[in-house]
Amino acid sequence: MTVKELIELLQTYPPDMKVVAEGYEQGYDDVVNVKQIKIKHLEKGEWYVGAYEDSSDKDAISAVFVNGANKGKTID
Repeated sequence: MTVKELIELLQTYPPDMKVVAEGYEQGYDDVVNVKQIKIKHLEKGEWYVGAYEDSSDKDAISAVFVNGANKGKTID
């Protein structure tokens, strides 16, 4: 999903509606951090690991990361 697509989707909801992100194992958490990161696609990986990982390679992809607060975890 691109930023444009996300904005278009968010504009279909009431502006005072809460935004959440997935919880660590179950449920949902408040969004506490939105930042730009650099990632690369993982060619192979376990089913429970995300499709991308952090990367500082010159061909890394820029992405917007929406992060939720997990209990007991501090967000940078």
